[in-house]
Order: sequence, then structure tokens, then C-alpha cells
Amino acid sequence: MPQRKTSIRARVAEQAGSVDPAKSRQILVIDPDPQAGELIKGIFAARGATVRTAGGFDQARQQTQRWQPDLVVVSDALQDVAVDQAVSASREQWRHAQTMVLCSKVSGPQAVAMMRLGVCDLLTRPLRKMEVAQRIELALRRQAGRGKVKRRIHRLQRICHKLQHAHDEVTQQVDILCTDLVAAYQELAAQMQQVVQTRDYVALVKQELDLEQLLRKTLEYILEKAGPTNAAIFLPASMDEFSLGGYVNYDWTHESPELLLQMLAEGVAARIAGQEDVLHVTDDAEMKRWMGPECDYLQGSHLVAMPCRRKGEALAVIMLFRDGATPFDAAVVNVCKALGPLLAEYLTKIIRIHHRHLPDPPADDEQEGEDFGGLAA
Repeated sequence: MPQRKTSIRARVAEQAGSVDPAKSRQILVIDPDPQAGELIKGIFAARGATVRTAGGFDQARQQTQRWQPDLVVVSDALQDVAVDQAVSASREQWRHAQTMVLCSKVSGPQAVAMMRLGVCDLLTRPLRKMEVAQRIELALRRQAGRGKVKRRIHRLQRICHKLQHAHDEVTQQVDILCTDLVAAYQELAAQMQQVVQTRDYVALVKQELDLEQLLRKTLEYILEKAGPTNAAIFLPASMDEFSLGGYVNYDWTHESPELLLQMLAEGVAARIAGQEDVLHVTDDAEMKRWMGPECDYLQGSHLVAMPCRRKGEALAVIMLFRDGATPFDAAVVNVCKALGPLLAEYLTKIIRIHHRHLPDPPADDEQEGEDFGGLAA
């Protein structure tokens, strides 16, 4: 049978396993008897490890000020400190190193106590070269494995940080998308509401070809939606002038509202005709800015005004007034916003039919809204 090819991962693992764990490692032996240190140095110095010896713990601490050992061998024969204290100090001083204890004899309770202190292994005198080599090599391999685990943990931590950052970005994008969807839904709901609100108006005036009846039905529809209110519709009489087309007097208390309506037609309607959207005024200062001298009659009132525009031309202006104690709500404003273009469309239809009977009809639609004089009469 042909031999199976060794995978790259297997070859890498094989090469990694063949690397001497003692190479470039730092070993520290703390023992007043130099014999153990010389034995360990004789075994591992030739394998590329650095072995240093110290007769006491204080001397070992001074020797390692500029380097960190990978393995610390602590003797139980130290004179300056007890072995358990030496092990604890070693674990605190060299946190990333493996710790072994060199004992004259080992008992079960002593071994358990050492293991609880974090000792990786125990060596007993008299030392045997083969056993020392195996035990220390195993500790160095364990130390190398801990280094790999730490590097892997650091790599995983970096990956987790990147994933968390990506998660935060996705969450932010989802929040923005949800906000956009809510806004789109609200806009669509408002448009659907406008369609529902104006459906009755379209059915009411769909077949109407008389200007007076169109204006009357429009005012009736506005009163149905807005409730009791003063309302007026102004039609263009010339380029920049408007005339009264129809009105409803609800609570104007002065003797004749015609004077006020005339002032609104001459001074205010043209300014509102130049607007693109519904005007909603709720305070006297804003009312004065729009109404000018006419605002004296409208102190404390609220105003909703809308231009009825088609192809950029205002074919009518509708104004609603009533006391601020009963303000116009958003539903009324939305109805007016939807009603403006519809009224302009039906006015255009009536104008087109009316001009068919004229001797010289206008050449284009741009002149349709310029001649309301004869039609209004």
C-alpha cells in the first residue's frame, strides 16, 4: 500500500515536539549545597539553557533583578527562610515561572502542602541524573505550554475585542435602520391617513363643475373636519391680488366681517400664496408678523392657512380662524395639507372647461389661473 502523505499540521506538530524545551530557558537553583546546582547545570547548560545558582533566597532575588527565570528549584535546607515561605515568596517574586522543591525526604502531607502552594514537582535527595533530567524537562515543557496558552488567550482576547467592536457597529447600524424604518412607517401612515381623510372630499366634489358649488362643498367639508370655525377661500383676481370667493362666519363679533375679509384678501392672501406648505399660527406675535394691521381683529386667535397650488401657481388660498381656547389640532392641519392640492386640481378642471367657451382660449395651462374675474362673477 502507498504511504499516506503527512499533513502540514502533523509535520508542524512533529517539528514542534522535537524542539528541545530546555533551549534558551532560564533555570534558577536556590540551595546552600552547590552540588544540586552543578548537577542541573551539567545536564542543561549543554542543551542551551542558562542555569544560575544561589545559596539563599535573598541572593537569588538580587541575581534576578534583570532577568526572569522559567524554572525555580527551591531547597528545603535554606537557612534564611522556611521552605513553605520560600515557595510562597518564589511564586510571588517570579509569577510566570514553574517552581520545584528539592527535599531530603518527602511525606504525603508535605507533598500535598507543597502542591497547594503551587509547586509543580518535588525532587528528592540523593539526586539521580536521569530522574532530574526528566523532571526538569517536563517542567520546562509545561512552562512552554503555559506560554503558548497565554499567547493564545491574548490572541483570542484581541479577536473578541474586534468582534465586540463589530457587534457595536452592527448594533448601531441596526438602531439607525430601525429609526429609519419607524420614520418611514410614520410617513407612510401619515400619507395613508391623508388618503383616507380626503377620499370623502374627492367623492363629494368629483363631478362638480360649478365654481360656487365647489367652494361651498369645500367649506362644508372643512367645517365637518375642523368643527365650528371661521373660514374663507380667496381666489386670484390678477397677478398679485386676491378676491373673496366664499366664507363662513362663526364667531366674528364685529358688525361686518366683510371689511376684515377684504383686508385679508388685499394684504395677506398674496403672502400666504407664496408659501409651499400649510401655515399654522398659534401666538399673537407670529400672527402680527403675518397679518400686519389686520391682526387687531384676531388677538388670541389661531390660524391655519394653506395655498392651493398647481404647477407652482396658487389657484386659491384657504384661511381658518378661531379662538385659541379651541386650537386646531394636528389632524386638522393634515387635512388642510392634503386638501390644498386637490382643490387646486378641481379649480384647474373648472377653469379648463370654462375657457373652452371663450373666443380665444389660452394657449397653455400657465394662463389657467389668471382669469378668475369672469368665472367668480
